[in-house]
Amino acid sequence: MTTSTRPLRIGNVSAARTDRDTTTAEFLAASRLDVVALDMLSDEAMLDLAAQRAAGGSGYERAAVVQLRECLDLLGVGGAGGRGDGAGDDDKASGVRVVTNAGALDPEGLARELRALAREAGVDLPVASVDSGDVTDRAPELGLGVVDVATVRHGAFGIAQALAEGAVVVVTGRVSREALVTGAAAAHHGWTSSALDALAGSVAVGHVLSGGPGATGVVDSSTDVTRTTDPVTGGYPIAEISGDGSAVITRHPSAFGSVTVGTVTDQLLDGVAGARYAAPDVVLRLDSVRLAQEGTDRVRLSGARGEPAPPVVALVAMARGGQRPTRVARPLPQEESGHVVVLADGRRVPVPVPMETAPIGPGELPTPWTPSAVPGGERVSTVLGSVASVRRGVVGRGVNIAVWTWDDSAFAWLADEFTVERLRELVPGLEGMDVRRYPLPNLRAVNLVARPPRSEVLTPGLGADLAAARVEVPGELLEYGP
Repeated sequence: MTTSTRPLRIGNVSAARTDRDTTTAEFLAASRLDVVALDMLSDEAMLDLAAQRAAGGSGYERAAVVQLRECLDLLGVGGAGGRGDGAGDDDKASGVRVVTNAGALDPEGLARELRALAREAGVDLPVASVDSGDVTDRAPELGLGVVDVATVRHGAFGIAQALAEGAVVVVTGRVSREALVTGAAAAHHGWTSSALDALAGSVAVGHVLSGGPGATGVVDSSTDVTRTTDPVTGGYPIAEISGDGSAVITRHPSAFGSVTVGTVTDQLLDGVAGARYAAPDVVLRLDSVRLAQEGTDRVRLSGARGEPAPPVVALVAMARGGQRPTRVARPLPQEESGHVVVLADGRRVPVPVPMETAPIGPGELPTPWTPSAVPGGERVSTVLGSVASVRRGVVGRGVNIAVWTWDDSAFAWLADEFTVERLRELVPGLEGMDVRRYPLPNLRAVNLVARPPRSEVLTPGLGADLAAARVEVPGELLEYGP
């Protein structure tokens, strides 16, 4: 894959078994993309696939075969062409590459089936795969206990290597949530592991795109849900990622939904445990990210700063039991996380671990910030959701509850109001839990992270009703709503 100076144009399709066979084909036919990230896995899906494998079936998501069968003629090398509007400078440029985590527990098996599918259709389709990271058999010795499935969450550079060697389709397992996007961007721009700021920017973008239609406010979003789901395109997001890691988040041209600072903030704050977000290849400083509305359905993400990769990656295990599955996460040293990429020509190439790592800094960071004046007026009782938005996500054994607002004066009220003590008053069930507070003035957000004692399990839905909690706010604040 030849490196490029123009932005990478990448879309996300969060496909599922229940989708129409032509979902991905419809998305690609109406968009000019370089790469599509076909994101098909969740923790629950991994449990289902583990059971499928144990019963003698495949350990990969066969819905990917169904989806890609319908768009073989759209795949290849060429991509979007040059302009950010997707029109392209080169009308002859064609073909899109696919990066997908649908390989789950058997990426090589899915890669073989895709090659066979292409041969039957008379299509030359170079398919590569990245090690699944499956460590289920070793789960007890790794401190995960007896579980149904356990994997190492690998990062971006196996994907990048496969694309750089000419793969049109790259199949992975349950990689880290941003890796599909970061790997494609690293290959497109020729980044190495030392390009920390650029990698960090793409991690932020990948984190947003991994929310699928949530990034356009269509589903699973606390804000800007302005339209219903489009039966054709589902509101899937698109990003245009520049060589410095900055990007514009936009959407499929014919999709319902909206891309606003609100929808992007909502997804960016999902599942973050402080002001630092550790991906396998870089640590993103969330306090550095800036969001700005650049136009209709176009939000610019810039300013991201990266720190060296963490010394560990995540081991994540799932077990069925009780009313809901149990999730266990443990760290694994980078030097023990080695894996390989199987290139399209069959060569097996080790994926190097980061050359430089450093301990992850504390979640707290200095936050130089000059508060705006808090709005005045007589205090009024209202629900929190009328003056702020709430995003709730999973953080290891705990939960993050991010509360954010839309302008500086509203954030001045929020930063003063949302202390740890106030959160305990508003969210029943936090008794005995460790609760920490991380202000993010650049995102006009306060992120609170709650973790139960090690002997206890997190209460399902904790914090889910916070937006409905009643708070006293300055009357003028209600005049500044989104």
